[in-house]
Amino acid sequence: MAQRSYRVSTLYRTGVLAWWLHRLTGLLIVAYLYFHLIVLSSVVWPGGPRAFNRMVHDLTTPPFILADLALFAVILYHALNGIRIILMDLGWFIGAQRRLFWTVLAVGGAALLGSMVALLPYASL
Repeated sequence: MAQRSYRVSTLYRTGVLAWWLHRLTGLLIVAYLYFHLIVLSSVVWPGGPRAFNRMVHDLTTPPFILADLALFAVILYHALNGIRIILMDLGWFIGAQRRLFWTVLAVGGAALLGSMVALLPYASL
């Protein structure tokens, strides 16, 4: 029997990529919130204000500023893709899924670039 080859449409692949990225960013946000609470509670309670001030100083170093930008990128993608999903659930832009996905990435990239410029003065280089 001859095997049939099915060509996966670009629209389907874009939707699957957006779906996986949305799930991954959601898991990253939950993991971040969990570790954020652990770090704050481990510094604030036993160490007091001095330990907290030391931690805040450490968090303004370039590696942590980059981590904050990565966190912002994750949250931004998750939020903008959520809006894209809502629009598609309402029946809008269903035929333009790929274009809407790339628009989400472009708007997110522009917002990330703007946040990089805004955060640069706060980094203690």
